[in-house]
Amino acid sequence: MKNEIVKDFIASRENHVPMIGAFGYGSGFFHQKGYSLQKESMLDLIFIVKNEKEWHKENKRRNAQDYPFNAKILLGNINIDRLSFLNGVSYLTHVPFEGKLFKYGVASEEAFLDQLTSWSSFFLPGRFQKPVFPFRSTKEISEAIYQNRKLALLISLYTLPYEMHTLKGLYCHLCSLSYLGDIRMWFVENPNKISNIVEAEFPLFEKIYGTNTTYFKTKEDGRIIIFYDQVYQALEEMLPNFFSGTMEEPNRKRILKFIEEKNKKESISQPLLGLATAGPVTSLKYIHEKMLKKEKQLRKF
Repeated sequence: MKNEIVKDFIASRENHVPMIGAFGYGSGFFHQKGYSLQKESMLDLIFIVKNEKEWHKENKRRNAQDYPFNAKILLGNINIDRLSFLNGVSYLTHVPFEGKLFKYGVASEEAFLDQLTSWSSFFLPGRFQKPVFPFRSTKEISEAIYQNRKLALLISLYTLPYEMHTLKGLYCHLCSLSYLGDIRMWFVENPNKISNIVEAEFPLFEKIYGTNTTYFKTKEDGRIIIFYDQVYQALEEMLPNFFSGTMEEPNRKRILKFIEEKNKKESISQPLLGLATAGPVTSLKYIHEKMLKKEKQLRKF
């Protein structure tokens, strides 16, 4: 029933500008430990469109209620490229539809493919390193997601502390890449978020990243053995495309620092973008809800 409503919502946001990708993510689609999938849970989506500026212009005409006053002005004119250049995606939130609330981000095909194949920004790559629910995709989008996840796995194996050499430890370390340096972890996100995601979505991580691959294998006791020669070789082939010109002689610390700095910058810019696209009232409401959610979870521990 929920997926049918989501499909109807996606269809209601179609227009003459092609929407070539649509993905659901977060606790509204995937159960997280300590959270219940309540009827009123926000459903998070990312749309990938051919032309973000033109898509918003037409969507504003068809679904004006999605946009607060300031976003109607900004997203309906040439300023959309100024709003989304930081993270490559613009969000609209608390959008009601058939008894559900939606938050949806919109990214151009060009920005999406660039981010996932070069990590020019880590905002979208970090999201797509975790499970997502595909409603629509293309061969190019699927390949970009695969390459993004492959590099995330290789870096996770390369930087994995010895005490985390278990399958769960690997998945937690991989999941943590998108939260390194994220300022939201300081005050609105549950500090147990990463572990909660992995524990609840463990089978999905197994399906995406495997348990026995070219790069590692899992022993009966749950410990993993990393094949460092294969990891190093694959990293040498992929890293130049992702870190070209950003560091000399990439090593464990430099790679993680590179990701941390990108996350920190983007976690600061995204709330500012939210103020422009969702408006101050809705943005503050969203932050308040996240803080209440965090407080509720901490009481359980």
